[in-house]
Formats: sequence, structure tokens, C-alpha cells
Amino acid sequence: MAQPSTIDSAAKRAKLLPNKNPYWQGVSGGRGGVSLGYRRSARGPGSWVAKIVLDGKRVEERLGAADDAGAESESISFPAAVTASLAWARAQIARIGSEGQEAGAATAPTVRTAVEAYIADRAKRQSKGDIGTAGRLRKHVLADERFAALEMSKLTARAIQAWRERFTKDYAQTSVNRLLNDLRAALNAAIDANRQAIPATVAAEVRSGTKALSADANARKQVLPDAAIRKLIEAAFDIDSTGDFGRLILVMAATGARFSQVERLTVSDVQAARCRIMVPPSRKGRAAKKPTPIAVPVGADVIDRLQPVISNRRGDEPLLLRWISKQVGPVEWERVERRPWGSSFVPARQWAKARDVAGLPADTVMLCLRHSSIVRALSVNVPVRLVAALHDTSVGMIEQHYSAYIVDATEELARRAVTPLAPIEATPLRPVSGVAA
Repeated sequence: MAQPSTIDSAAKRAKLLPNKNPYWQGVSGGRGGVSLGYRRSARGPGSWVAKIVLDGKRVEERLGAADDAGAESESISFPAAVTASLAWARAQIARIGSEGQEAGAATAPTVRTAVEAYIADRAKRQSKGDIGTAGRLRKHVLADERFAALEMSKLTARAIQAWRERFTKDYAQTSVNRLLNDLRAALNAAIDANRQAIPATVAAEVRSGTKALSADANARKQVLPDAAIRKLIEAAFDIDSTGDFGRLILVMAATGARFSQVERLTVSDVQAARCRIMVPPSRKGRAAKKPTPIAVPVGADVIDRLQPVISNRRGDEPLLLRWISKQVGPVEWERVERRPWGSSFVPARQWAKARDVAGLPADTVMLCLRHSSIVRALSVNVPVRLVAALHDTSVGMIEQHYSAYIVDATEELARRAVTPLAPIEATPLRPVSGVAA
């Protein structure tokens, strides 16, 4: 039952005690809605005050003087104050709503903010940052103003496809897929972080728009025979008198690990007594991966060639280092310090020289060492699951990209089950006495 009003007439208001806090009465919306207040003054007529609560925020404003005894002609009666309070409340709701829309438009997540946040997150997770990924995203995504300014809530597969058509004509399929993977990861991270502001359908649009192209299999075909691998390793040592580049190629060939994994090896990861190298796991994927190293067996010859960089060094020091030089003259350089290799593009020149010395094709990439290691293991009937574990990948990836070599490796096993199906001529038996004669 509604409480009787104490402020709806001048007579009732005259009985109220003076107070700086108004006497409130609900007008609309119940508790937390629009309220009309009367502030009793110790001298002269009181005044009307309107109040509204929106999203937990309280807003009050004085409407004018009440029509108490002795009030001026411009004073407001109770019914007029109710009408004025409702009009004021509607104006407040409209103002706050428009401000919210403007603020939302200013802070609405866009493709640009999603990519920038993704780059920053990768830089935090990786001590040296990720120059390759950041460079690709800045060059192809952030530089495209039309696509980068698109709000995530309005992102569609068609918009992504239009962006792809503006740059993908002159790029290899593998390069395009690599960029699409990075973009998909950035957009998905933004969707997860802004679920209330981004419609649920956007995730499907991103998945459809960033669908990978049919992969070019050329890189997968770069599998070198063992003799070519040995020539390449020797060439790597020959072109670099320090042996730094040679040891890098040696470890990559022996373990089949990615450059980013080999670059993070420490001295203690080489377990000489057990002839194995503890390779750190890769940093690919969004899920937090437990940093459990992978024990990869290597030959004693590999351990012997690594002795110069594991003897008399602390276990936490980087295993593979290179000299950093500075120019001190027009054609003179001076060695300054030794640092880790860093990004995979750093040894590009040394790789090209070693490749030419070894007599390999000009399009041979450093990743061929990993492909060759995987195929070598499959060719000697190492189980596919073990091959995947040693190379920090999945069984599905091995089966997808190396299925032909799996068939070759298991052919000998399958051949053991072959049985002759043609009729077999019976061997005639002769008496023992006849044989003895």
C-alpha cells in the first residue's frame, strides 16, 4: 500500500521540520527510479529537487521554489513539480544514453585495437618480442586503414575476404596462411576479451574469413639425403671460422627442432653423458603449455663438436652465440660482444653461403633440416607418435604432411604379411632307401 504523501500540499509541507536533506517521494519507476524531493528551508519557502538513479549513479537537480506561503509568483506547485521531474528525468536518460554511445564508439574494439593488443601480448610472452609476426601484421593489417578501422562488432567474412584480395595476389600461399593464422589469433583474442560488446556470430565470421588456402607443398618436398646434410654441416663450419654458424646448423640437423627452439637452448640442456639434448618446447598456440623439455638423442660426434661451447661455462648461459661487430672504419669491423642468434632471419646470409658451398638448390630453406629429420626417423620405422613427440608436433600434422613417407616406412612391415596366393606345387616324396642308394 502506497504511503500517504507529506509534500503534496502547502499545508503538509508547512508541518515539516527544516532539513538540508529533502523529503522524498517516488514519482516513477519505484525504488531507484525518478523521485521528487522537497527541501524545507528555515527561512522562506522550500524548493523542489528531482532525483534519478541510472546504472548505479545518482543524479539530482533543483527544479525551483515550491508554492509555499510567501512564495513568489514563479513558484511551482506539486503537480507541476511532478511533471517537471519526469521531463527532467527523460532528458537525463537521453543525455546519458548519448554519452554512452559516444564513449562506446570511442572505445569499441576494432581490428586495429585487436591486432595491437595481440602484438603487445606476444611481446610480453617472448623476451625478445616477435619481430616477424609484428612486422607482418603491421605491414598488411594495420597499414590497411579501411580494414584496420573496422569495428569488431561489424566484422564479417566478406570484409576479411575483401582485405585478403587487396594484398594476397603476389604472395606465396604459405606466407598468406601464416598471416591469416596470426590475424585469426588476434581477432579471437579480442572476441574473448570483449564478449559483451561483440556479437557471438563474429567468431564464425572470423573462422570463415581466415580459412587457410591450399598449402603449397614445395617446402615439404625439401627433404635432403644424409650425405647432403653432412655436406651442408661441413660447409657451415667452413664459411664461419668461429664455428658459431656451424654449431647452429649441426644442432638443428641433429634435433630437427625449429630455429626458435634451438635458439633458446642453454648449456645445461646438452647432457653429454647421456648423448642427448633437452630441447625446449615451442611457443606456438594460445594454450599455456607446460615448459617440459623434449629429450632428443644425438650422436657422440654431435656432442664432441659442441664441447667448445659447453666446457667451462655456466649451465644457464645460452648454448649458441654469435659475434656482434661494429664498424670502426670504411671497410673495418671490430668484434664487440657475443649474443644469442635472436630471430630466424639473422643467419640468412650465412645460410645462403653454406647452401651454395654444399651445392644445394637456391630455393633450399633452413626448415629442410627439420623435414629431413622427420623423414629420417620415419624411414627407420620409428613410431609416428614418437616422431611427433621428438619434433614437438602432433600425430595429425605428421600424417597430413608426411603420409607418403609413412607408407614407405611401413611397407616393409606390411610386406611381412604377404602370403603367396598362387597354387603351390607339392614336392614329391621319395623313400628314404631310395635316397640312400
